[in-house]
Amino acid sequence: MHGKPDESSRPEGAVPTPAVPSRRQAVSAPPARPGAAWPKQAQAALRALACAGLLGGSSLLVLPHTAVAADASAPSPGAAAPAQKPLYNVELDAPKDLQTLLTANLDLLRWRDFPGLPRDQIERLAEEAPAQAQRLLAAEGYFSPQIRVRIDCPDAAPITVVLSVTPGEPTLVQTVDLQVAGPDGKPDAALSERLSRTWALKPGAVFRDAEWEAAKSKALSALLAGRWPAARLVDSRAAIDPATRQARLELRLDTGAPYVFGGLKITGLQRYPASIAERLAPMRPGQPYSQSALLDYQAALQNSPYFRDALVDADLRQAQGDVVPVDVQVSENRAQKLSFGVGVSSDTGQRVQADWRDLDFLDRAWRLSSSIKLQTREQSGSLRLAFPRTALGYEDSLSLSQDRTDISGLTTRNSSIGAQRARTRRNIDTALAVQYQAESLQPLGAASSALHALSLNYSWTRRDINSVLYPSRGTLINLQLGGASKALLSSANFIRLYARGLGYVPLDRSNQLIFRAEAGAVLANGASGVPQNFLFRAGGANSVRGYAYQSL
Repeated sequence: MHGKPDESSRPEGAVPTPAVPSRRQAVSAPPARPGAAWPKQAQAALRALACAGLLGGSSLLVLPHTAVAADASAPSPGAAAPAQKPLYNVELDAPKDLQTLLTANLDLLRWRDFPGLPRDQIERLAEEAPAQAQRLLAAEGYFSPQIRVRIDCPDAAPITVVLSVTPGEPTLVQTVDLQVAGPDGKPDAALSERLSRTWALKPGAVFRDAEWEAAKSKALSALLAGRWPAARLVDSRAAIDPATRQARLELRLDTGAPYVFGGLKITGLQRYPASIAERLAPMRPGQPYSQSALLDYQAALQNSPYFRDALVDADLRQAQGDVVPVDVQVSENRAQKLSFGVGVSSDTGQRVQADWRDLDFLDRAWRLSSSIKLQTREQSGSLRLAFPRTALGYEDSLSLSQDRTDISGLTTRNSSIGAQRARTRRNIDTALAVQYQAESLQPLGAASSALHALSLNYSWTRRDINSVLYPSRGTLINLQLGGASKALLSSANFIRLYARGLGYVPLDRSNQLIFRAEAGAVLANGASGVPQNFLFRAGGANSVRGYAYQSL
């Protein structure tokens, strides 16, 4: 029976499971000539048996699992050397799923392309290969492997080393005993049950050292991310029985004392008042500590137009009793910015654009933005004034715009003015807007018409994604409801409904699938009297290909 406790708190009498050699470790020097492990007479006898060729064939040599210190003075395999045939070949007979692991970590295979190794050092590499392979296989859950080495010595170099690996059956997790002690030092059954439900290395799974370490880290992180910033791993043990190929896992965690948030300590502000950063905080003094709240606050600051970068931290060393202050470091964006752009689109033609932004309009942290965009088929100008977030979390804005389009034989001129109140609560965004617009329509070869509408619109968005800026997993749903009435400064009665959904499914580290679905409807007695931007049109490069832009 073998045990694998943490090094810091290993139970008495437990034997640690062999550690996994790092796959990025520096390549060791060639092994020293065998001296300590084998007497010279025995070495000579082994070489004679292996390479004498008395019967014209090759002898079978099973070498003991003995590790010998490397010669630090030997050259590194990374050193430059003239290209030439290797002095020995290696034939690895092992299951396909283990060949990459063995090839990358066994010195016998890593040194085969390095010229100039003496034959006795090649034999030493072969001698050490079984012990190295045994440690690697143990990390993958194979504790009873059969490993054999054979050295074929033909008359001419290179010699061939045949390494046969039969891993046997893997060791499976039999039981998991996970216990969490609360602030009073007594077992917390509720926390233990919650962590057990999300424990990654379930009974019946193959025991692998890397997955064992990852499961422990995940369990501890679950406590740290909640209200337990002082949580720690007290003890862990993996008891391995090679005979039955079973592993019994034990884990002991301690939550430590609970903490609550104190006040904010904000540094880096030069231009804007502290309230700009304070009102983005999702936590309040006295609320239970939460690492996720700190991360959400940092993301909100980084996504704010006022700041270029932000760092949020709660240092327990500064705690007063159970109250820990929140340190906030911000780097402000430049208040004013002028940008230009040019481009071309198959839908709207050539484009020239100019944008102006002032984040500190009238020295009150009001955000003034304006834009002029001139395209072949569309021209627009807009002005928007946004106010800082209020103490209740609302963000108010005013807008003014003028647009002209000439698409599919219809020339449209639209002027609008509006006001909006938006709010964000965790992953839910809501917005309520009122807008008045006047529009003139000039169809090709027909009489012009004019219409107007005072509309009320509501938008609800739910974001369940892993990143706001670069999502790769999750869903996004947007629902909109709007309308106008002839009784309130409008040319027609109508209701507009719209729904949109996005789904992100990762395939690997660099590829993903994106699913999109949209549906919309306008409930009215015909399209006349309804402003064009409330109607739904299709066609163009980003819509129904093969049809002209917004011709459907």
